[in-house]
Amino acid sequence: MATLVAAGLLGVIMLAALAGCGTGGADTPGASTPGHGDGDALYPKLPKVTGHIDLVEAQTDNPRYFSRLLITDDAGQSWEFRSEDWGGVSVGHLKDHQIQGTPVTVWYEKGADGSLLARFVGD
Repeated sequence: MATLVAAGLLGVIMLAALAGCGTGGADTPGASTPGHGDGDALYPKLPKVTGHIDLVEAQTDNPRYFSRLLITDDAGQSWEFRSEDWGGVSVGHLKDHQIQGTPVTVWYEKGADGSLLARFVGD
C-alpha cells in the first residue's frame, strides 16, 4: 500500500514539474498576464538576450522572485540583471533552468545608472 501511495505521489510531482514550463500560467503577483515565454507579446520593443543561468539570487523580502540574475549568452558574454517587483518566472523555476542547463530569455531595459533591469524572464 505504501509503495502504491509513493508511486502516486511521484506521478503527481512529475506532472507538476512538466506543467511548470508550459505556457498556461503566469507568475505575476496580483495580475493576469500571458505565461512563460510570452515576453515578445508583453514587451515587443525591448531588447532581449537568451542564455544559460550562472547565478540567481532571491529577493530578501520575497524569496519567490529574484533580485539578481547572471546569464551567459551563446557568444560567451556575461549579462547581469536586477529585478524590481517581478521578473517573470519564480526563483525556483530559474534554479531548475540553471540545474538542467536549459536557456532563458530576458527582456530588459537599461536603468539610469547603467544597470540592466529585467522586465520579463521566459523559457
